[in-house]
Amino acid sequence: MGKLIAIITSVWLIGCANTSYYSLTGHSGQSEQIERTFQHALEYNKDGIASHWHDKNTGKSGTIKPVYASYKYKGPCRHFEIAYFDPTKYYHGIACRRDQVWRIH
Repeated sequence: MGKLIAIITSVWLIGCANTSYYSLTGHSGQSEQIERTFQHALEYNKDGIASHWHDKNTGKSGTIKPVYASYKYKGPCRHFEIAYFDPTKYYHGIACRRDQVWRIH
């Protein structure tokens, strides 16, 4: 029962994090692909190393790149860059790890 509650909570928290992509970039259609890539990149990538995402249904793609650690908020936090391709646009933000999920500030 405890594992089920933890899974439901994680899915709910990730769903909440998705709304931040839209407010940051104005894009919402690829939130599932972006969320997976975002969580992985901020958790495991070294600064400056990008992870690529691609939506097979729409052909849209982009990258998530952690840039550097942030001490502005209660950590751990990281500055990041989201790139959308075709046309290429870059968005920057800060995300902090809360309840085992990286959330955009």
